[in-house]
Amino acid sequence: MVFQKIRERKGLLLLTLLLMTIFLAACGDSKDEAHIVVKGDTINSHTVEDAVCVVNSRFEQGWRMLFRAAVIDETTGETIEDAKVKAVLENGEEFEMELGPHGPESTMLYTAPWDIPEDFTTGTLDYEIIATVDGKEYKYEPFDVEPSKLTIVEPQ
Repeated sequence: MVFQKIRERKGLLLLTLLLMTIFLAACGDSKDEAHIVVKGDTINSHTVEDAVCVVNSRFEQGWRMLFRAAVIDETTGETIEDAKVKAVLENGEEFEMELGPHGPESTMLYTAPWDIPEDFTTGTLDYEIIATVDGKEYKYEPFDVEPSKLTIVEPQ
C-alpha cells in the first residue's frame, strides 16, 4: 500500500514535470529569433584627422564629433555587417552611419561624423542610434543622466 502511494506520487510528479517542460518550451524564445544589441558612444574628432578617439559627451559649438555604434548578434557575438544604422537627434536630424574598421584592432564599427554648427543651441541634446536588421528596429540611447547625455557648450 505504501509503495503504491509512492508510485502514484512519482507518476503524478513526472506528469507535472512533463507538462511544465512542454509549457515552458512553448513559451520560450524561438531559436530562430535574433538577439540583437546596439551599443554606442560619441567621440571627439575635432582636432586632428587621425587623432586617437576619446569618448566624450560634451562638445563645443563648431567642433566635429563622431557617433559610433556596434550592432551585435548576442547569440554568436559577431558584428552584423549588413544592418542599416543611423543616428537621430531629437530635432529630427539624421546621420546615416557607415561600417568600417577603427582603432589599432580594426574593430568594425558604424560611424557618422557631425560638424556641430557654430550657432547650434547649447545644452543637452537627446539622440538615439537605430539599427534596422531584417526589417526590425533595434535602438541605443545613452543613460538618462547628465554626464552621459550629449551636451553642446560654447567654445572656451
